[in-house]
Amino acid sequence: MDFLDAVGLRMILMTAGQTLEHNKGVIDALNVFPVPDGDTGTNLSLTMSSAVNEVSRETGDSVAAVSQAAAMGSLMGARGNSGVIMSQLLRGIAKGLEKVERASGRQLAHALHQGVEVAYKAVMRPVEGTILTVARQAAQAAQEAADKGVDVVGVWDAALNAAQHTLTRTPEMLPVLKQAGVVDAGGKGLVYFFEAGLEVLTGKTQNKVESVAARQVDFVVTEDMGDIEFPYDAQFLVKGEDMSLGQMRSGLEGMGDSLLVVGSPQIARVHIHTDRPGEVLNICLKYGELSQIIIDNMVEQHQQLTAEPKAETVVPSTSAPPSMPVSPVVEEDAEKPMGVVVVAPGDGLARIFESLGVDHVIHGGQTMNPSTQDVANAVRNVNARRVVFLPNNPNIIMAAKQAKRLLGRRMYVVPTRNVPQGLAALLSLKPDASMSSNLKRAARALRSVKSLEVTYAVRKSKFDGHVIQVGDTLGLLNDKIRVVGEGPEQVLLDLLQYAVNDKDEVASIFYGADVKEETVQEIEDVLCDQFPHLDIELHCGGQPFYYYIVSVE
Repeated sequence: MDFLDAVGLRMILMTAGQTLEHNKGVIDALNVFPVPDGDTGTNLSLTMSSAVNEVSRETGDSVAAVSQAAAMGSLMGARGNSGVIMSQLLRGIAKGLEKVERASGRQLAHALHQGVEVAYKAVMRPVEGTILTVARQAAQAAQEAADKGVDVVGVWDAALNAAQHTLTRTPEMLPVLKQAGVVDAGGKGLVYFFEAGLEVLTGKTQNKVESVAARQVDFVVTEDMGDIEFPYDAQFLVKGEDMSLGQMRSGLEGMGDSLLVVGSPQIARVHIHTDRPGEVLNICLKYGELSQIIIDNMVEQHQQLTAEPKAETVVPSTSAPPSMPVSPVVEEDAEKPMGVVVVAPGDGLARIFESLGVDHVIHGGQTMNPSTQDVANAVRNVNARRVVFLPNNPNIIMAAKQAKRLLGRRMYVVPTRNVPQGLAALLSLKPDASMSSNLKRAARALRSVKSLEVTYAVRKSKFDGHVIQVGDTLGLLNDKIRVVGEGPEQVLLDLLQYAVNDKDEVASIFYGADVKEETVQEIEDVLCDQFPHLDIELHCGGQPFYYYIVSVE
């Protein structure tokens, strides 16, 4: 095969999406930490599903057009650190295939190299022994094969072999993998990607790839939508030269809501809810040619959907799960100087954040990471000049930073890694202070709080000096396992005895969905007796997987 064309690239991406969907459980099981938050496979699958959805809408007949669509879809659908890195790999590949109609082996190798360059730049402190290393070695092998004059299949095969070999070596590069007895989960996902591609290129898939829904519907049907101020859902591509996305975005800001302008100076995707779709198109015509124009009447869509018997929810295709549910926002007339968006893993925690003045809560966290688009939409819906985002989970921080690149200076990310840090950061903010002052205040708050968590082990392992069996109760202090026991309440007590000192004053305990109310009262009495100098507060967090989340200050 001398060239890879648009049809072949579409097949590779769709097959890769299916392969990741079928094997996401295998990848999730490679989670280094033995706690129930393994979601690398799920995040990679959802990210690729978003890419495939965009590719299915792209009508261009060049690899440049298809790769650009994949980059755009994965950018907006990226979930978790692994998903963000995959989206950056696809963005770099699109950069390498820019203006290419059919890719030769040499051009394909160049695109893979570009993908690695872009992905490495997206990570502040790249760690070897991860998906980045697997990608780099694969790209290097592809380049070496191309230099020898092999065809597209030979280049891809070389990349796959190098990826597989590098994956087996990741435990030697990253001690934490060796300690846990696993290979890198993100790297495993990338190997599946290359394996799917080779199946397509060698004809093993027999050209049978499930079609992907052309559009993803991710809203809930209610009985009455009421009056919609902006009833038309418009989305389209703008193709031009040296376009200013910032100027285009500014020109459209007064035309509706849910505005999104993303892409490059040569091609941009625009999405907006508006009552004047014609004016929106005229504004964007100033910047270049318009294509793939889709304008839907949401009121009409709603009427059609509610007319179907027993229709409560419109379910998208299995390859494209809906976006994270986001709590509703009540728009205020006056724009606030500062707003706050947070991610909360339970209904109780969501209510607590809202009671503290948060503008928007995204329901998610462990195993439910919101996408870049989820985050961008939530921030965009806050009626404030500046918006602080608190991810409250390390696996959401990269997606948040990617959303910030889309939104610009309006959004500020405080890298909170858990709920206690999120609460501390939130309480440190002052609406009338400058953003610089607030960010410094939040950074100090993160250092002042101790974060304790009680959960359970999902697999047998050795970690942080502990021998862990499946089902053991684990007590974590600042993300490190400190206590291993048999019961949540005893581990909570042992963990507090380990972490609390005489200078600590307050312990806020948020109990999870699996903790019974009678147990709460019992544990409160015991803790008040054991720690008389602490002001102990217990609240229903409602979080899954974690029996207790504790903030100590």
